[in-house]
Amino acid sequence: MDRWGWIARHGFWPLTLLWLPAGVIALAVLRFGPSTVAFVDPGEMLAALGSLAIAAPCGLPLALGCRRLWRLGYRRAAWAAGIGLGVLTIPAAVSAGLLGPVAIAVWAVLLSLPVWLAWLWLARRG
Repeated sequence: MDRWGWIARHGFWPLTLLWLPAGVIALAVLRFGPSTVAFVDPGEMLAALGSLAIAAPCGLPLALGCRRLWRLGYRRAAWAAGIGLGVLTIPAAVSAGLLGPVAIAVWAVLLSLPVWLAWLWLARRG
């Protein structure tokens, strides 16, 4: 791990904080076309980044649960659960965004519960 340097040691945190906002942007581009990410002035871009900043910490529960699975040695299961539940979390976060940031957080936590329950079961099982 030392040969990889900074990315191997600290690459988890940027990925953890950016996966949900990046997924929201990708969903908007897929749904409405590339013109949705074209901004007329910097003020529009700052407003969009501000609204995406709310979604950034909402990706933590799933990512931290997958990290726990990873540390138990279930690396493929951690990736599969992260990708599978992440794909479900992105549209749920977009639709919950209409209700506000608390709804985004609630859906993100609810959709990360299977990973946490799997980790708890595997950790107790030994």
